[in-house]
Amino acid sequence: MKVYITNINGLAGTASMAQNMVTDIATRLGFRELGIYCYQMAADSPAELSKRLDGIVAGLHHGDVVIFQTPTWNTTAFDEKVMDKLRQYRIKIVIFIHDVVPLMFAGNFYLMDRTIAYYNKADLIVAPSQEMIDALRGYGLTVEKTLIQGMWDHPTTVTSYPATLKREIHFPGDPERFSFVKSWNYEVPLQLYSRRAEQLPEQVRHVSYLPDEQLLLELSKGGFGLVWMDDRDKGYQKLYCPHKLGSFLAAGIPVFVQKGIANQAIIENNQLGFVVESLEEVVEVIQGMTEATYQEMVERVRQFNPLLREGYFTRRLLTNAVFEVLCD
Repeated sequence: MKVYITNINGLAGTASMAQNMVTDIATRLGFRELGIYCYQMAADSPAELSKRLDGIVAGLHHGDVVIFQTPTWNTTAFDEKVMDKLRQYRIKIVIFIHDVVPLMFAGNFYLMDRTIAYYNKADLIVAPSQEMIDALRGYGLTVEKTLIQGMWDHPTTVTSYPATLKREIHFPGDPERFSFVKSWNYEVPLQLYSRRAEQLPEQVRHVSYLPDEQLLLELSKGGFGLVWMDDRDKGYQKLYCPHKLGSFLAAGIPVFVQKGIANQAIIENNQLGFVVESLEEVVEVIQGMTEATYQEMVERVRQFNPLLREGYFTRRLLTNAVFEVLCD
């Protein structure tokens, strides 16, 4: 018996980074990669697509286990074909949900029935949160075995600077997606890390794209991480795990997260930051913070963050997934 994991290649951005990271950890556990290239599926005839998929799964044998990271971002139709191809083997299939496209974008909700249909062909579902599982069950998910991810790791070997109380907020994100940064008029400045530079408020300091290690070093110097979404996306925020949260904690700085976020319990139970209801509350807490209190928080974060920096959330999740599908 061998364990395989799918991985998307040829795609830029956080979605690709997350799948690549999980695969890197999986291969260190002895898993084997099933590489999937990001491309326009419509360019293939049905026969060509079938041959392409045959090439991806060529190494499988009956009795193996496959971790299928979804979505592949090659369309729902492609993901359906991958699942159908995998189901031709007598294997165990784990669907590791990173995002649910019909829930991310209202315009794609018409894909929900098809998405649930291919999920239901799995032996185990790994989801970002219990809230996500509950929502999917409301749409027809019937897979009995489930596991909860809980947190994104951020493996790194880069060292961290000693953090100091900087009354500033760090936020990586595109202003077009996170439009609240365009109206930032608070006394506490927002350090925005994005590829795009556009007309922004005076209190928003734009920082161009930084490679991952450089970004972690910059964050580690101090200040606070912010995990926030626009009103239209707040419902999805309760379901998924934001990648930037793992980045802030791996850098060793405390965070502000919005009440109701899927990771709220982890933040509260480990005292890694603040759960708040408004940006005004964020500013108020920062303005009243003392250096001593800040250093206590940094110490707690840096006691916790070796779990993320060494990939232990993902290691545990992948190992438990194999146990779950092979044990009654």
